[in-house]
Amino acid sequence: MKSVLALSVESLRVIVRIDGVDISRADGNGGVDPWHVLVPVNRFVATGEPTSALIACCPSCGPDCVAVEARIRREGDAVRWEWSGRATLFDAEAYDAEVSRLDAERDWETPERRAGRLILADLALPPGLEGLRVSVRSAGELEVWLEAPGEYQIFVRAPWDENQPDKSATAIRAVLAGPPPQWPAEWHAIKADQETPPPYAGPSWRRLDLS
Repeated sequence: MKSVLALSVESLRVIVRIDGVDISRADGNGGVDPWHVLVPVNRFVATGEPTSALIACCPSCGPDCVAVEARIRREGDAVRWEWSGRATLFDAEAYDAEVSRLDAERDWETPERRAGRLILADLALPPGLEGLRVSVRSAGELEVWLEAPGEYQIFVRAPWDENQPDKSATAIRAVLAGPPPQWPAEWHAIKADQETPPPYAGPSWRRLDLS
């Protein structure tokens, strides 16, 4: 017998229920921030290749402390989840409908989070570089956090209007679509002994001291 999946955003946390049972808040855990599973793509989408999505985490510290992941894979007319030594099958059609319904709900988005999602979705970046986060750094300014895992953290700041997050996101994406050497960027080497900037850095890039 196949199980029934229900996804919801409650108090800015994604709550996962299987057959009516809340598994996100079981064992003293909590739901996951929507940013970790819905931006830049919906990680609950099932394909023929195995993927994963966070379904629970530490309610205080987030996934850096405790993280429970579901391994997701489509198998014919079913979707299989494996997590914490358990396995569950869902009807693929019903599963897809529930995942699409969650993806269409944007009530959890603040202007900052909406701009962040629009900036990072399908963003073309240099090879090896990925978008992690978008946040307000000061009045009228957003910071886009990019990272080359294990190598560099890169921060690009750009103006934004809280009242026009879509328009601001379009303008910032236009900046990031330009040549990386022209980005208004700061960089930080993750490896302590790394002294050289990223290979795509421009002369105006500034090294950021996080010590």
